[in-house]
Amino acid sequence: MLDTPLWIQVWEQKIAHIVIFAIFLLSIVVVMALKDSIAKKKALMNATTYVILSISFIYVGLVLKAQPTTTNLVIPLSALKERQFPIGLFLLEPYIFLSFVFIAITVLLWGRGVFCGWLCPYGAMTELLIRLYKRILPRLRFSIPEKIHWKLVYLKYIIFVVIAGVSFYSFILSEYLTEIEPFRTFVLKLNREWYFVLYFILVTLGSMIVYRAFCRYLCPLGAALAIPSFLKILPFIRLKRYDFCSSCKICGRSCNPQAITANGLIINRECFNCMDCQVNFLDEDICPVLIKRKREERNA
Repeated sequence: MLDTPLWIQVWEQKIAHIVIFAIFLLSIVVVMALKDSIAKKKALMNATTYVILSISFIYVGLVLKAQPTTTNLVIPLSALKERQFPIGLFLLEPYIFLSFVFIAITVLLWGRGVFCGWLCPYGAMTELLIRLYKRILPRLRFSIPEKIHWKLVYLKYIIFVVIAGVSFYSFILSEYLTEIEPFRTFVLKLNREWYFVLYFILVTLGSMIVYRAFCRYLCPLGAALAIPSFLKILPFIRLKRYDFCSSCKICGRSCNPQAITANGLIINRECFNCMDCQVNFLDEDICPVLIKRKREERNA
């Protein structure tokens, strides 16, 4: 009788958390599928956001340590030299495996924003800290000028390409380069050398003052997940827009990730699917199209 594979033993030992985590992932998919109905009710949208972000930060990040990193992408890239895919290695980490199944599905359907905006534990922590910071120091925040912003967004792609390229030469060296991500320090709860902790603090503080600066400009994992959205057919499900959106600036001014261009176009690869623009889009007291439509119906 053959011995039970190690990965099956690992899954059996963690079955309770695996089921809870899978249900949580499914709940995010349901929220995305019902986003129009939820976005119509601001209180419900706000509560849903806080609940999911809190679970992602505390349970997924600090309890399960289910924080995907660029290393998870570098491993199969390095294995290409041997013409093998280390599926067994991925299965040994069930939460990371399920995270990437979730990522593969949601990137195709809605873009990188579902993971980056809702599931990423570090991103969730940063978002929650930003919301707290805005209450305490609302004026001490900075926004990158549009012209500079749309150049800086490509920096993360350059970083990812460098890490991926180096991985073909030396996996160890690429591992050192992935330390640009503060994720490992995060899941280890700052239990690392002082310079890693200092870097984590500086990056996190910087991302509070300049909205999610690391996620928008430096994160190589975010860049990798955004690459499919360079294809015009992806994501398959896009956020709704009116023709009038090309001249209206309401959503653009309130878009913290600055993912909406001056002509009202949503750039999906830079969008975090925060749904703020959809709340405006569906609000009869904010959206000019709906305000005009309501006025016409009233005068008819």
